[in-house]
Amino acid sequence: MTNYKGRDFLLKNGTWSGGTAIADCRTHSLRINHELVDITNKSSNGYRTLLEGAGVKSVTVTFGGVMTNDTGFETFQGYANAGSINAHALGWADGDTLEGSFQVSSFEITGEYNGEQTFTATLESSGSWTFTGA
Repeated sequence: MTNYKGRDFLLKNGTWSGGTAIADCRTHSLRINHELVDITNKSSNGYRTLLEGAGVKSVTVTFGGVMTNDTGFETFQGYANAGSINAHALGWADGDTLEGSFQVSSFEITGEYNGEQTFTATLESSGSWTFTGA
């Protein structure tokens, strides 16, 4: 099994092939959510039964890093201020990608007097997304 470096998990504004990396990121996290629909009834003999393929599907991306005037970061900060829904893409070292439309649900800037300014943000998917394996 191949191990991957964390720095090879990248987030871009726009599409994977034509987007701009948010290059000042230090951390990324991806969560794929599938809401469960419980259809348990007396015939389930006391076991939970789920309805396959039902419920709401969503993707949540959290990330953070150092504030810069990098083009990718400046674009993203504009999306956060506008509350708009925009295209974003994530990519892994093996060539897998995930692309879709996302809205910034949180954006925070912090800094101490003797250190760098940092940021954290969360993106929530809107509509369908596409996962492409390498």
